[in-house]
Amino acid sequence: MNDAALRHLLDQLAWSRPWAFALLPLALWIVRQGLRRGQAVASAGPRLLHPDLHGLLRQDAGRRRPAAASLLAAAAFACWVAALAGPQWLGAWVQPPAQGRDVVVLLDTTLSMTLRDLRWNGRPAQRLAVVKQVFARFVRNSPGDRFGVIAYGAHAATLLPPTFDRQLAVEMLMRAHADLLGDGGCLGDAISLALRQVRTRARLKPVLVVYSDNGSSQGGHVSPAQATALARALGVRVFTVQVGGTPADGGSYKVPAFTQPQPDLRSIAGLTQGRYFYAADAGAQQRAVAAIARLAPTLRPPPRRRAALPLYAWPLGAGLLLLLARAWPRSRRSRGAAR
Repeated sequence: MNDAALRHLLDQLAWSRPWAFALLPLALWIVRQGLRRGQAVASAGPRLLHPDLHGLLRQDAGRRRPAAASLLAAAAFACWVAALAGPQWLGAWVQPPAQGRDVVVLLDTTLSMTLRDLRWNGRPAQRLAVVKQVFARFVRNSPGDRFGVIAYGAHAATLLPPTFDRQLAVEMLMRAHADLLGDGGCLGDAISLALRQVRTRARLKPVLVVYSDNGSSQGGHVSPAQATALARALGVRVFTVQVGGTPADGGSYKVPAFTQPQPDLRSIAGLTQGRYFYAADAGAQQRAVAAIARLAPTLRPPPRRRAALPLYAWPLGAGLLLLLARAWPRSRRSRGAAR
């Protein structure tokens, strides 16, 4: 075996508890004690053996070989120390799971989302149906992220809080339907509801994805301007995808319930460092989702540990065999004397 192969083998071998080798000097103590005991027996005076013991005590002290027995005991102890040290055979590097962020999709479920002006698999399809199919693919292909689903119309409601269960997220996404919460728009309530559920102090900031056909709000308890300001303060980016109507121009609009001008979908995305997409067809929606995945990727930390195969059974078994080898001559002499 050349030096390179030997170094490779040594690199593959590791010890989980190397401090156990500090016990190895005790093996020398075992040898020393065995030699002392053998010398004490050899120097003992003559013994009177009773003739009726059938030879059980007819053993010559010199034939016990205390040095060999002590060496076997010390070797067994050294093997057990090696087993205690935890030998391991290292394999490939283990890739840690991806560290994702909270992603909450806000679905506009007003009646206008029932328009069948989009196509899916060559057939006319409702706007909301295409949105669900496209975003479901994004959920399935995003391991490590937590997904939540919020629907809004005349009211905002949580269909699913952020969870790692992607299959459940897809199922709840598919259960959303138009006119689920009445007609009208309360985008501000939906954004504020999502902000209360995401982990804003996490290492990766959460993102919100808003799907709507026009993005205008008609009521609610929280205005889009207030919700946008809160998202910006928390560092939460809002990505907006407009699936119908005319593209938003970034202008403001008025809502009777609030006095200040309200931002549209383009302005909400810009104010929160997100991005606005106008997706008038299914292909544009898929490109929008792909762009969101690139702009808000999951964190894939480098591997820090390797797969390890424990090898403690080998030195443990070797120690047991050495201990049996030490006891075997004595048991054989005992059987011979019994005969």
